[in-house]
Amino acid sequence: MPLNGLRAHRETAQSLLAELRNRPSHAYLFSGPRGVGKALVATGLAHSIMCERSPGENFCCTPERCPIRETPQTERTRGRAAGAEVERCECCSACVQMATGVHPDFSYVTRPPGRVDVLIEQVRELIVELGTRPARSQTRIAIIDDAETLNIPAQNALLKTLEEPPGHAILFLVTSSERALLDTVRSRMRPVRFPALPVADIEAILERRGVEDKVRAGALARLARGSAARAIALAAGVEPPMKELLAALSNAKSMDFARANALAQEFFANRGDAADNFELLARLLEDILCYKLLKTEFVAFPADAAKKMTEFANGVEVKAVVKCIDAAVRAVEAIEAMANPRLQAENWWTLAGQAMRGE
Repeated sequence: MPLNGLRAHRETAQSLLAELRNRPSHAYLFSGPRGVGKALVATGLAHSIMCERSPGENFCCTPERCPIRETPQTERTRGRAAGAEVERCECCSACVQMATGVHPDFSYVTRPPGRVDVLIEQVRELIVELGTRPARSQTRIAIIDDAETLNIPAQNALLKTLEEPPGHAILFLVTSSERALLDTVRSRMRPVRFPALPVADIEAILERRGVEDKVRAGALARLARGSAARAIALAAGVEPPMKELLAALSNAKSMDFARANALAQEFFANRGDAADNFELLARLLEDILCYKLLKTEFVAFPADAAKKMTEFANGVEVKAVVKCIDAAVRAVEAIEAMANPRLQAENWWTLAGQAMRGE
């Protein structure tokens, strides 16, 4: 998507593009919550540099009208073999190469399917590519997504390139957990922080994606907690465990270690799920706190959650809610700092039980 079509982070993208034109850094660290558009901006910046027809924020590759991006490669090949007429692409050849992942001067590295981390072999291969002179453009650009999953050997392997960068290369690291990276890695990169998206921006993104019911779009946007990717997943039917976590909260007064351990195993087994579900708990508890202090109404999705939240809110003390919110925020921070997610969950549910009992 051209950078001037961004719904969010447009000013950040424009500022970075101006910097890249004039005096770019060798490496950028894009950090912020998951699903807010960090990788989208990084890819858009790469497109804006690589585009040969109209480089800049209005680069010529537009996914909405690009058959190269919309049609799978196997179908295009099959159509050519059968002699069928293939729709022409309006994008320049460099943008087509970018869109299909074959541009010789662009690399996009992320976790392989089924793996929990970016492999050191991927990093070593990238280092070799970055050290090679550009083949088509004047700059080599690489993006490492899910950079928080770079293990220590992979980060150390990358460190020498960050210390002695090739003059023709620009590297973007995209992460949802800046503190998961070594201090030596972070200190050698230009930091750019991306905030959570406002509800209005997420509503607009959902409407653009075909969610016509404004009430549903608003509920999904609030439930997404600032993440467009999470909102899109919710719109596609991927519901978070709101009912289950709310039911566990409602019965927290009888919480013991066995139940806390079971909840930790079921909903907080890995780092991603744990962070998402702690954020969901914090949002639920914040809504409950607003209800108790400000008498605001619950606007929840799914719809029947509002009644259950009201019932729970009427039976809990403000002090207990505040204590649980604080603990949830601290748990997310600990998980981002690579603490054990299941242990954090066990401790949180034990504390929640104590808070609900007034202990």
